[in-house]
Amino acid sequence: MKNKLHKSNTTCHAELVSASHNTSIHVTSSLSRSHKINKLLFLLLFPLWGLGGYAQNYQWDWAMSGGGIQGVDQIYDVKIGTDNNYYFIASMHGTIGIQLDGATVTTHNSSLGGKDIFIFSTTCDGQVRWSQSIGGQGNSDRAFNLALDGANNVYVGVHVQGGNNYSVGFDSDPQHSIAPLPNPEAYKRIFLVKYNSNGQYQGRKALQGNVDNTNNSAQLLDLFIENNTIHFITGLSKGTHLDNHVTVPNTITAYQYFLVKYDTDLDYVSSLLLPIPDGTGFSNNPVNFVFNDSSNKYYISSIRDDGSSLIPMTYDGKTIVNRSYLIAFNGTNGSLDWHREIYSQPLNGQGVQTNRIFTLKIDANSDIYIGGCLYKSQNETNLKIYDPTDPTNPSKTYLFTPGAPYGTMPMIAKLNSSGTVQWVQTTAAYNANALVPGARYGSGIALRGNEVAFGVQGANEFWDNIEIQNPVSHQPDPILIRFNKQTGNVIAIHEIPGSPSESQQSIALAVDNDGNYISTGIFTGGLFINTGSNVQPVLSVGETDFYVAKLAASVCGTTVSTEDFSKLNLKVYPNPTTDIVNIETQETLQSYEVYNVLGQQIQKGTFNGNNQINLHGATTGTYFIKVSTQQGSNATVKVVKK
Repeated sequence: MKNKLHKSNTTCHAELVSASHNTSIHVTSSLSRSHKINKLLFLLLFPLWGLGGYAQNYQWDWAMSGGGIQGVDQIYDVKIGTDNNYYFIASMHGTIGIQLDGATVTTHNSSLGGKDIFIFSTTCDGQVRWSQSIGGQGNSDRAFNLALDGANNVYVGVHVQGGNNYSVGFDSDPQHSIAPLPNPEAYKRIFLVKYNSNGQYQGRKALQGNVDNTNNSAQLLDLFIENNTIHFITGLSKGTHLDNHVTVPNTITAYQYFLVKYDTDLDYVSSLLLPIPDGTGFSNNPVNFVFNDSSNKYYISSIRDDGSSLIPMTYDGKTIVNRSYLIAFNGTNGSLDWHREIYSQPLNGQGVQTNRIFTLKIDANSDIYIGGCLYKSQNETNLKIYDPTDPTNPSKTYLFTPGAPYGTMPMIAKLNSSGTVQWVQTTAAYNANALVPGARYGSGIALRGNEVAFGVQGANEFWDNIEIQNPVSHQPDPILIRFNKQTGNVIAIHEIPGSPSESQQSIALAVDNDGNYISTGIFTGGLFINTGSNVQPVLSVGETDFYVAKLAASVCGTTVSTEDFSKLNLKVYPNPTTDIVNIETQETLQSYEVYNVLGQQIQKGTFNGNNQINLHGATTGTYFIKVSTQQGSNATVKVVKK
């Protein structure tokens, strides 16, 4: 029998677990998110005596929204600081009704419909810490990701549009703005911008040299920080740029592309001209860009779509044939190592243009994960991830057939560092009573231990043997799916219930320092409405707003990792207890914290050699005890006081 995930107007489903895995233990909370206080989702890392394992219960903890009256407002990226605060980058349209978690925020647009880059930070329990906006009046301001250094300073690579009648702002202080033309800086388009961990503006660096309206076109792609060095790719027009370190010849009609490094003081370090011929290159879609330090290899994934046509792309003599692609290249000389593309058979004689890669991640084992969507026509058996220049090589071609009969569906794939596909997961089947499915996208990947999470749209379908079941007319909701990294098998499915008549979409995912998941996306109408969920409903205020939702198994500041728990070989007894709790472990216990079911800390202390905690003063009920060792391990256990 297949597991079912069923939603009515009154029922909330938190988690479904594949029958091939140990069933999770579910603990539900009656707490609401009012004012974001006293929130707790339980950490279930206590021994299942006789089963030889541990269980974790993930449930939606809190949610918030942001956006304005007009335009599609969306989050593109989320990063987690060493302080366990969350950092987001988004877009905001206009100045009318713009809010973040119900509070009014400021942007730089002077007219309805203009778009700004919007950066904000929250605590791990959903309190907004600060927000900043970057931009001017028009719709050309864009940035798709951010990076953090070890001190949680925030770095953003931005494209902004100056002009004759308006300035470009980088925070609320007008001294940090670019004055309108004829100020020469107003011609410049791409900048590195730095804020500290509290959102205070620290400075910017213009990446272009002296430009005017004839040579100011430029691109700035995805950036990241490795060893206090900012890595990014930029496309530059003719002229001298990058602090006078590179010169693009006047013969270049479009861009030359460079792999560039700056330090965290925004000073130039190095650049490498990439083998991308003039007239080919990247579209203005988000470009995913990661680095494997151990192999000195960079990876790029992107989409050639530029709205109405496909942008030509050739890298190191290899011409990209399909819409989406993944490139691996050498970090020393930029030479191509390998590339892969997604293919499905032409539809009505036309090339299929719905195969897309939206997300790229790499783990500590140098394995690569891509997420997006693909199109399958009815009875098609020739879907593949392959190298078009060597299409029959089995190490470079991976054939697969989704169980679903047809349509645009989410897809996640794992490849090793050589580009060999390890597994692919897509929609396994549609429900028999489902309407003809519309396009379903997948976007956002997060890695945690031995699992990988993927954000998708879903309403009525199967993933492996787990069924998502909604009323026939229900439009897709954002769904987080957790997979086993080694096998690709589905571990669990977590749906965010949305307005039945509106299609909602997941965009970006992250895992915080406690092992909890942060999901972001776009929605219209509402989320968590009439579901019986512990999460307060969030409502859109405009055309399309963004959401943030936390899927948690622990309190902020505690870990859901089983690694420490297993290493400690922790024993807790008696449990239930009347007063004294004994803790036995292989490491030296140092301190403890006791929380009630409201998430309130009621007791803390240090161990004095007896490895005991006295709960004499606590009332009857359930408690969660976090213990820390002198060796730096942490674990949380559930204890019942009789």
